[in-house]
Parts: sequence; structure tokens; C-alpha cells
Amino acid sequence: MKKSLFFISIILLLVIRSLTAQTFVNYTTADGLPSNTVTGIAIDNSNNKWFATQSGVAKLNGSTWSHYTTANGLPDNYINCIAVDRSGKIWAGTDFGVARFNGTNWTKYDTAKGLVNNVTNYIAADIDGSIWFATNGGISKLYDTTWISYTTTEGLANNLADYITVDSSGNKWIGTLGGLSKFNNFTFTTFTTANELLDNNIITIAIDNSGKKWIGTSNGISVLNADDIWVSNYLQSNGLYNNSVRDIKIDTKGNVWTAIYADYLDDGGISVFDGMTWKSYTVSDGLVNVLVRRMAVDKNDHIWIATGSGVSEFIDMSGVPENNPTAFGIYPNPAHGQIYLPLSESMVHVSITDITGRNICIEKTTLNTLDISILKPGIYMLQISDGRKTIYSKLLAE
Repeated sequence: MKKSLFFISIILLLVIRSLTAQTFVNYTTADGLPSNTVTGIAIDNSNNKWFATQSGVAKLNGSTWSHYTTANGLPDNYINCIAVDRSGKIWAGTDFGVARFNGTNWTKYDTAKGLVNNVTNYIAADIDGSIWFATNGGISKLYDTTWISYTTTEGLANNLADYITVDSSGNKWIGTLGGLSKFNNFTFTTFTTANELLDNNIITIAIDNSGKKWIGTSNGISVLNADDIWVSNYLQSNGLYNNSVRDIKIDTKGNVWTAIYADYLDDGGISVFDGMTWKSYTVSDGLVNVLVRRMAVDKNDHIWIATGSGVSEFIDMSGVPENNPTAFGIYPNPAHGQIYLPLSESMVHVSITDITGRNICIEKTTLNTLDISILKPGIYMLQISDGRKTIYSKLLAE
């Protein structure tokens, strides 16, 4: 019996180590999305996910979906972008203006209310509580009930604005068809290929904790340092999946995540830069579709990717310790129905968490078996604590 248990433990260890450290979880209309054409993602303060789709707005709260359309007050069902402001209100941009959701009602705004152009491409929250809109006719700011707009007349590089974000000092960074504009609330400064940018078609901008600006273009990524001086470019030859950058987001570890899709190749994926090297993932790794549009990083550092055929959630589990066979070994693994825990007589706390961070099971036990029949097939984290030490194991439920 001891020999059998030894070989089971060895096989278990090999199986656990063979489990991928990265996992994609995909969501489509079969799971609750109103449409598989997803154009944007926002994460609210409660870690709920909000999706802009061609059939309205969708909210994912754990495993519960909510849908909003023109019947609920949206100006149009094809949503171009979605954002969360400092107070937790949701903003959706369309070709027919924008709408704000206060948790109960949607309120619409358009050019008649003060928006510079109804075609809204991106929305960003400012540190002072105001909201900024990048549109096909310039940019607009809404503070409380006051609107103010800016175009090339005031110094914007181009009126076709695709993106806007705000840095920690309150500077606005705007991506336009004619270059990158910085607005310090008084004057505009524009950066173009004359300032070493790879392209004047600026699609996206991300700002890291050191103040570097990561500028995504239709021809790669250019980086400005904290003093707004160009320092580097990144292209496919440097490790990007390809040069057509659609979005950039930065996680809490400082990793730079890039959404990439080249329409002329009908190919795309995501690339991540850890400060040294680039690594890419695409459909062969589990991504739901190659037409990658936008991304968001949630409170657990999970990466959410909006595509033309649904949403992918990317979870990096490489930082979770592997099972320790000299402590609490579990078997079988993969398992269905129940698992065996070689415990001592002392009481232990056992918890099982899914890959979204949601607690599935929490028990106190001295038993050597644990019922896992409630688990759907997938990868889970098993945590066992006896009050003195805590160990972790990846559990694959079949």
C-alpha cells in the first residue's frame, strides 16, 4: 500500500507540474454575453466587469449577467467604449452620444447637451472627478453640469481623437489621427514622428508607475519617459506579435499588456512585456478570437480581452506554489467526486477557490476525504491550514 501511495504521489506531482501556469477562460453568448462582438471592457470598484458590445452593455458580477439596451435608456445598442468614473458610475459611448448609469437609470448626453461630436471613441475619468470624451470631432470635458470642448483650434493635434487617458498629475494624453497630444489644462503639446514616434496614428496610451508613456500606434509602440522624452520603440522584430497595436494596459506588477490585431492579415493576439522580454499568446494558447480590440486589468491582475468573438480572461497562476508532497499531498488529481487529504488528527481549514478568486468551498475538518462533486470541470486553488502553516495546491476537477 505504501509503495502504491508513493507512485501515486510521484504521478500526482508530475501531473500538477504539467498544468499550464497560464489559463484562458472564454465567455460568449452561450455564457451570457448579449453579443460576441465586444468593443470594450471596464472594471468597477467591486471588481464587476462591464462589456461594451454591439447589442448593448453587459455586466458580469461573479457568475450573474445583466444586460442594458436602448430599452433601458442607452442612445444606441452598438457601444463603442465603456468606462467607470471616480464615483463608480458607468459611462457608455456610441455613435449617437454617451450615457451615464447611476446604478438605476441611464442619462443620455449628445451634441445638444454639449458633447463636441456624437461619435464617441473613448472615455476617461479625471482625478478631479470630471469625465473626458475622445470623439470624431475633438475632445469634450464634463464637470458636474458644465461642458467644455477642445479642437485643433485650441491646439489638439487632430480632431479625430481615438483615445484619451489622464496621468497622475492630471495631464490629459490624447491619441489622434495626427499625433499624440498632451493637455496640461492650459496648453496643448503635440508629439509626432518628428519626435521619434513610430507613427502619427495614435491608437492607445498607457502610463506606468514610473511615469513612462507607452504609445500604441498602427506601426508599433513608442515609449516616452517621465520627462516626455522619447526613449525606445518596440516592433514585431523586438517581440510584439505584430505591429498593429489596439490597446495597452499595465498590471500591478508593471507588466505591459498589449492587444494586437492586423486587419490586413486577419491575425492578432496579446503580447506582454515584463521589462526584459516579450511573450505572446493567441488562439492556439486559448484566446477566443484573433480580432483583439481592447483590454482591462481587474483587481486580481486578471487580464480581460475584448474580441470579435467574445471575451477572454487571462489568468497567470505561475506565482502560486506547487503542491508540496512532504506536507499535505492530495490525490487523485485530476479528480472527480472526492479527493483524499492525508491529514493528522488536528483540525484544519480547507478552502477551494476558483480561478476568478471566488470561494467555492470553505470547511473545517479532520476527515481524510473532501467532497468536490459541486465543482465544475476546471482548475482550482486548494488551501489547507492547520493554524501553524498554510500550503497550497492546484486542483484539476474533471
